Amino acid sequence: MVARFVPIIVLLALVVLVVVLRVVGTDVSARDVEWIAGGVVPTSDEAEVYARYLVRHRRHRIAGGLFGLCVAVVVGIRYESAVRIGIGQGDPFADLLICGIAGVLLGALSAESFRLSEPRSSTVSASLAEHPPAARPDLVRVARLLAGTALLGGVLSAVTGRGPLLLSVALAGLVPATLSEATRAAIVGRRRPVLSEGARTVDTRIREFAGGSVARLQLASAVLVAAWVLAITPGPHAAPVAAARAVVVLGGALTAIVLLHRASPRPPRRWRGSPS
Repeated sequence: MVARFVPIIVLLALVVLVVVLRVVGTDVSARDVEWIAGGVVPTSDEAEVYARYLVRHRRHRIAGGLFGLCVAVVVGIRYESAVRIGIGQGDPFADLLICGIAGVLLGALSAESFRLSEPRSSTVSASLAEHPPAARPDLVRVARLLAGTALLGGVLSAVTGRGPLLLSVALAGLVPATLSEATRAAIVGRRRPVLSEGARTVDTRIREFAGGSVARLQLASAVLVAAWVLAITPGPHAAPVAAARAVVVLGGALTAIVLLHRASPRPPRRWRGSPS
């Protein structure tokens, strides 16, 4: 009976999404611009570029989060007649927490993925200057290790006849991982067009922020997927083991949220710009 209302829920969700995107995410302050500019007050033209970048990033994150929540609601009502929150409870694709976080994650990555299709400049100059290294390689190494471990656990589960759920969760985690890797490669390796000194500074600052942000997002995705795989992996039912698993899973969810926050296009609350 409830499933009949799914189309209506989807329609209402789309309306809410459009309204939210029209109202929220466009407020970029001078403090925000100064923060992403590295603590320097930029010129008006440079500030406009920074502001457009921040607005796009914030809108994509909001849209992704709302879309993820809608997916959880629709899947939960359609297939389970219930919507849950909490890693390891029911179907992961009907869970508000994982779908909401995953939606924000994919939205943020999509805000950076425009780099994958940027047109090449018609003017190119030769330079002996090396491309700056990728930001936060330590976080990326941990993300790759977690993604590989989760995938291995999913494959072993499928091979041993324990069902395809673990493997499906691990494979779903490869989507943001692949997008992250491609985006990071585009940020670091794309040819740099001939730019003025001011434009080069803006480009460098945005690339630095984008590289660190994507690295944190990639790790957040890997932690979230690994936590889900651990939560639904069959194991001993002894109270101490179950309690330890619950603590690790909860820690994984909190870690993913912290990483998402640190990857956000907003200055930390304690950050202070130059005095007005």
